[in-house]
Amino acid sequence: MQHNQVFINDEDIIEIVVQGDQTVHSIQAMSTAALELAASQRAAGKPVTLLDNLLGMGDVPPEGRKLVVDLLKSNEYDKLAMLGANNILRFGANLILQATGKSAQAKYFDDREKCISWLLEV
Repeated sequence: MQHNQVFINDEDIIEIVVQGDQTVHSIQAMSTAALELAASQRAAGKPVTLLDNLLGMGDVPPEGRKLVVDLLKSNEYDKLAMLGANNILRFGANLILQATGKSAQAKYFDDREKCISWLLEV
């Protein structure tokens, strides 16, 4: 069962917590929520930083991965960090980031503190 969350965390970063197996619908719902928060951050004159917390993620169908690539190609964020815990996920995330052409704006981490520090760098 999915218990995904999208919120602004204590560091003023939009955090997307992905839990369990995903569908195109669940990915779209998280994206919509994140884009709404991004718009409110921009309206407040704040940078738009995203933390995609994948520590609890399950399976994602191929159509879902394609949707993620399309969403990452958007210009709705200043920085995006993916947080995961295994090498297979790291490999897949790095392929996705390369496909977006935004490797300077988006990175994969397996350490939350390093992830937050990078997002908060000006």
